[in-house]
Amino acid sequence: MSETAYLRNNFTKLEKAKETPQNKVPKIQKVASYLRDREHSKNHYLPRLVSIGPIDHGKRKLELGEKYKLMWTAKYLQRTKQDGPTLYQKIASNIKHLKEQFAEDVIRDFDGDDEKLSWTLFVDGCSLLQILEKANLEDRKEMNLKVDQLVLVCQDVLLLENQLPYEVLKLLSGHQNDDTLVNSMNKFLEFHHLPAAKDQCIGKYNNKEGDRALDEDGYASVYVNEETLDERKDLPFHLLDKFHRRVVGDSQHQNQDLTMMSTKRCFDTTTYRNIKELREAGIKLRLGKSRRLRDIVFSYRSNFLWAELILPEITVDDTTATTFHNLIAYEMCPDFENNFEISSFVAFMDSLIDHHEDVKELRLAKVLHNSLGSDEEVSQLFNTISADLVPNCAIYSGVRRQIENHYKKKYRAWIALGYHTYFSNPWAFIGFLAAIFALVLTFIQAWFAIHPKC
Repeated sequence: MSETAYLRNNFTKLEKAKETPQNKVPKIQKVASYLRDREHSKNHYLPRLVSIGPIDHGKRKLELGEKYKLMWTAKYLQRTKQDGPTLYQKIASNIKHLKEQFAEDVIRDFDGDDEKLSWTLFVDGCSLLQILEKANLEDRKEMNLKVDQLVLVCQDVLLLENQLPYEVLKLLSGHQNDDTLVNSMNKFLEFHHLPAAKDQCIGKYNNKEGDRALDEDGYASVYVNEETLDERKDLPFHLLDKFHRRVVGDSQHQNQDLTMMSTKRCFDTTTYRNIKELREAGIKLRLGKSRRLRDIVFSYRSNFLWAELILPEITVDDTTATTFHNLIAYEMCPDFENNFEISSFVAFMDSLIDHHEDVKELRLAKVLHNSLGSDEEVSQLFNTISADLVPNCAIYSGVRRQIENHYKKKYRAWIALGYHTYFSNPWAFIGFLAAIFALVLTFIQAWFAIHPKC
């Protein structure tokens, strides 16, 4: 076979491909095309007021945001008493290393123009630090924005394509240690509706001590305190990564027993039940103490006659769809090692929510706070976000199995049906007593009719 220049070039690429190193940290990259091309989600990845970083830099519709970023940079330099040229030089001197933290297609427009890229990272980095420390809805003078604009800015900086490497912020922050910078991230994220994971609920598969709710197979759910993320030594890759860790907890150090046990049951056949069917089977909803999204627990009460599905609190509002879309897009980045906690939570909630009646039950249990609008809108939101997701089946396999086992016990469904029919409200209970009383009277009347001399 004669080797042409075309073939030599392709075989050279083939040899280099096997030498491609695995990234130690996720690179700043674009949303995968198979996610972006979905009609219902593509707008959730686009900034509406400001771009941060090189991906959407210079877009015409974001010109107002470019002006704001110059203003915030000037305010940041003045507030921190730092010299602009000196701070810029920190970025320029490290630009070769910083470029390695972006995917190639992200900085393609900056090829050969390190000065332009350095300036972009300098301005956007200073602007983001100003946002993290001064984006206060009650005191907006440091941002010089209207409330509606500031809300858009706070949403824009949490988009996957609007991220800057942590090292950029560290170079520009002027802080000697990482604690101050990480704390400013935490303070900014406190105002988001997805709460931080303060504690952790871990499925126990042994006999260690703890407050537990055993199921029929001897499984338990135990609440334990775990060190918070701020006590860990590893640092976030960028702001969205910090947000992901804050919501799901320490996913890099999950309980191995839980993961292994769940994986063994990962392919169990289960029939997903919506909330209406679960209640008919005697499974009640209860708000859990844990705030972490993966802390969903099934437990029994009253000698296994009644069951509870314990769920973390969640608020649904106008930012929920965009937030979940970008967290899921981050989880699906090929170089981000994770357990797909957000994807799995959304998929689990979608399996529970089929109709607006299911959302109503979640509201009545105080598990879900609906700030979006109608219950139908919330139902549609979860059904839409969960489309085409591939969740980690190990995370909730134990809960799903327990629900399925309970659901198969028909006598429990009969007890639950009787309870909901006759004891769910005072009038139903009074009607039940009246029916029993009438039945007793009928029996007495029949007895005396048969035995008139008694």
